[in-house]
Amino acid sequence: MKWTKKTSFFLLLSCYPIVISAQSITIDATKTADELVQVLTNTSSCLTIYPATASGSPIKKSFATFNKNGSTFPFTSGIVLSTWESENSKGPYDPGFSGSVASWSGDSNLDAILGINSLNATTLEFEFESKANYLSFNYLFASNEYIRDYPCNYSDGLAILIKDVTTNSNYSNIATLPDGTAVSSKNIHPAISSSDPTLTKCEAKNEKYFGQYNTNLTNLSPINYAGQTTILNAKSKLEIGHKYKIKFVIAEDRSRAQFSAVFIEAGSFTSTIDLGKDRLVVDKTSICNGETFEIQTKISNSGNTFKWYKDGASTPLPGETNPSLLVNQAGTYKVEVTDSSGCNFIGQIKIEYSIGMNLKDVQLAKCDDNGSGSAFFDLTSLNTIMANNNPDTTISKYYEDSALTIEITNPKVFEKTNSGDQIVYAKGINSKLSCSETATITLKTLASSQNLNSLPPPIIKEFSGGKNSIELITPSTSANYEFSIDGIQYQNSAKFTRVPKGNYNAYIRNTATCDYASYPFTILDYPSFFTPNGDGSNDVWKITDLDNYPTAVIYIYDRYGKLLKQLNSLSNGWNGTLNGYLLPADDYWFRLILNENQVINGHFSLKR
Repeated sequence: MKWTKKTSFFLLLSCYPIVISAQSITIDATKTADELVQVLTNTSSCLTIYPATASGSPIKKSFATFNKNGSTFPFTSGIVLSTWESENSKGPYDPGFSGSVASWSGDSNLDAILGINSLNATTLEFEFESKANYLSFNYLFASNEYIRDYPCNYSDGLAILIKDVTTNSNYSNIATLPDGTAVSSKNIHPAISSSDPTLTKCEAKNEKYFGQYNTNLTNLSPINYAGQTTILNAKSKLEIGHKYKIKFVIAEDRSRAQFSAVFIEAGSFTSTIDLGKDRLVVDKTSICNGETFEIQTKISNSGNTFKWYKDGASTPLPGETNPSLLVNQAGTYKVEVTDSSGCNFIGQIKIEYSIGMNLKDVQLAKCDDNGSGSAFFDLTSLNTIMANNNPDTTISKYYEDSALTIEITNPKVFEKTNSGDQIVYAKGINSKLSCSETATITLKTLASSQNLNSLPPPIIKEFSGGKNSIELITPSTSANYEFSIDGIQYQNSAKFTRVPKGNYNAYIRNTATCDYASYPFTILDYPSFFTPNGDGSNDVWKITDLDNYPTAVIYIYDRYGKLLKQLNSLSNGWNGTLNGYLLPADDYWFRLILNENQVINGHFSLKR
């Protein structure tokens, strides 16, 4: 907005012919402030409007009505407030405009909002009361600041201020973007870049709200401004029965050179019903699967009639005549409310339902060995299945009741205590959804019965001390089995390690039917020492439990390889003597031949 800075720009464009035959908006600057408000509100019976005031240029009015006049302008008609005489707003865009422009004062409210020292402020103010709880209207901002590097440095802008007169509240600005940013040329523009080193460069700001440049001389604009925003919407919640004051203001930043305007759509200043924000999947506010949602008008049923519509239908939903509507399907819902005076106003909301996690109900079964019906379950063992193998879904908590009030604090060891089936509940959450869902876990206890036969022999590795092991072999079927060597503690693995020597019973159980097989087995091992001192404890060295190997033979040697003793499976052991003489404390070696396929060599200590 500098006369000196725009001179070279004018000289450059003056070389191009400007064709003024393009369709332009028309401007009527004869209207009073009250007439502007009538256009803005469409003389709605739902609004009580009090006398309006307007201020601006001292020479010719800087406020007016407009009509698109068959042009491409996005509003059919409305009002315009500008920082120069309104008649100058008629297109096409003229970069070399040389008409006289008055100078007048700025506006302190706008200065505080935009942080500028404004000039040429035009305002429209009036008070009103609404029979609805919501106010909304459409507007766009146009400016000649949208040339060169001016958006990097200058904030021609506007404010739409509203306050509750009934409660004596302060003004709040509703001419903002969704994040609260005030509307101005500095706050809404594309990236500004030029090869001219004298010009400032700056990144785009809120570019999606910038509509277009109007500087193309082969595609002339219907308005005389270098650029404009998209259609913006101002809205405010209202208290029914309260009086409000609204003030529209637009002004220049610091100097009067590149002028601006706000265009407000005729009839868009309407009292509507605030049904709340759209409930959308994209912003995680959608309604959860299976839930019912109540759309509320928050308007009294007394003296008002209500009609509800879905998805643009012209016929109301049958039987729905209340101030609220319960819905369980996605759709765009609209309500029409008519009061006793004939005032008709509407509200609309879009309802979407979450796509859902599709949690899977599962069953967990345990075998009931004693017929009590009780068992301990790991409720977390099927989390992946319940989450439908979705990595974004987490099973977060577990509950004993469907109302999800009795939380299970230790789900890995949950005891089912009754004789019948028990249902518990798992709550699932998904990082990409706003909802939670519930899956059921049915806990079953099944009676055990010994029905499995003809099992392959186990693989036993013994005489290994702490490395003794046994691996149980299952039938060649696709069933799932669990395994035990004491009949109490079962595991999923068929292999048991670090098994002490001794006699055991192996159990192999089908987890689906609880049918099981059982057979005895023995883990053999040899003592690592003995103490033949006559105290009756550990006086002989003997490998016990050789009964299953009647042909077994044990040879005992000293450190020099001399054979000292030969034992069989029925021998009482060796007492540490040779030919009646006590042998010294030392290490001795043995060779055990269990059968023709298995020979074990080892050593032990004689301690005195």
